[in-house]
Amino acid sequence: MRKPTTRFITPLLVMAGALALASCGSQGPEEGAGDDPAAAPDDTAAPVDTVAAETGTIPAEFRGNWGINAADCEGGAAAKGLLEIDGTTLTFYESVGTLGDDVTLEPHAIQAVFAFEGEGMEWTREMRMETRDDGQTLIRQEMGEDAMRGALEYRKCR
Repeated sequence: MRKPTTRFITPLLVMAGALALASCGSQGPEEGAGDDPAAAPDDTAAPVDTVAAETGTIPAEFRGNWGINAADCEGGAAAKGLLEIDGTTLTFYESVGTLGDDVTLEPHAIQAVFAFEGEGMEWTREMRMETRDDGQTLIRQEMGEDAMRGALEYRKCR
């Protein structure tokens, strides 16, 4: 007589093994190709910025001025959402973050730790940034215990 638990465990192990093997298979062009162009990853269009990877800098597609709203791009006192990015720094309204050594680059994305200074304080923050819409949109997400919740969306200033 089989134990009752064996009756349930054996089929589960067989199913887990089948799923593991199925996930290793390649998806041919006839399977799902072109079903949903919006779901296709954008990273096939551009390789990682090799210059940025070799020099430890922020990739060129992120550099420039970015605004949360149109007034940010006009400058002046109303530009509290302006983000200026150069090769090694993020400059916000009241703080500046300097790129650290812990950097991960992907096509259209960077994740890094930045050392910040502002209003007499110093802190570090891990951050992920992605460009979308042919480099016209920047999504910035802070990470870590004291990170701001949610992502911020910026538009490239002209």
